[in-house]
Amino acid sequence: MERGKTYYYSDELNDDFAGNSIEGLKIGRDYSFAPDGVLWRICEFIVYYLIAIPAVFVICFVFSGFSIKNRKAVSRLRRARKERGGKGFFIYANHTHWLDAFIAPLVCFPQKAHVITSPDAVSIKGLGVIVKMLGAIPIPTERDAIPLFVEAVSKRIAMGRSVMIFPEAHIWPYCTFVRDFKVGSFRYPLKEEVPVVAVCTTYTRRRGLFAFRKSPKRNVFVSEPFYPEGGMPMPAAKQKLRDGVYVWLRDKAAENSDYEYVHYEKTAESNS
Repeated sequence: MERGKTYYYSDELNDDFAGNSIEGLKIGRDYSFAPDGVLWRICEFIVYYLIAIPAVFVICFVFSGFSIKNRKAVSRLRRARKERGGKGFFIYANHTHWLDAFIAPLVCFPQKAHVITSPDAVSIKGLGVIVKMLGAIPIPTERDAIPLFVEAVSKRIAMGRSVMIFPEAHIWPYCTFVRDFKVGSFRYPLKEEVPVVAVCTTYTRRRGLFAFRKSPKRNVFVSEPFYPEGGMPMPAAKQKLRDGVYVWLRDKAAENSDYEYVHYEKTAESNS
């Protein structure tokens, strides 16, 4: 991506600057959202822990300049699983790069992490199964598959794993502010009665040994847990949880991003 590029947007909820040309699969009732056979578990372990995780650590920490702040908040949640009946938790993160999908494995290691993705993530021929082994749970494209998708998310949470959600939905490359997002995805932690952590990626200038690189350094901040409010009507509880996560993400991005690698400008009509 060219440094200094300007993206023009008019709709924070729906404009998409990911720039891929993948033809997404139709994700219907015949899609296996959460396979769990013995052979699958063996292959999943090999792909995730012996191949992907070492590569992710090298890519993120050595080449992409990641740093993670307050990872101990996730460690405490993992240790407290018994208090939740062995259940995991949800992660909500801003979406500024395809590398964001690696954040959950980094902050949750050694626990397996899953990511709710668009159908595009599992649509590349020959790689769809591998991506699913890495933790992808694609959003259905057909309504009759939604119950199976929800069941898969519940299954992974019941296994004590984390599930990452990008409430902004679309990738805005290197965006230094948090966009508005809908309340709908916050029904999952309320349904499962499990906590949420927010994770914010911010961008700063590189310093030291890698100062010669023009691309920014990524600083990943992890919040303390947010807990669903009991005794409230579902709509109000979702809104309260969403607002708490949004305000934390918005403020953390504003306070800790000091390098605008690309520029976003709001206009009446998107010119991208």
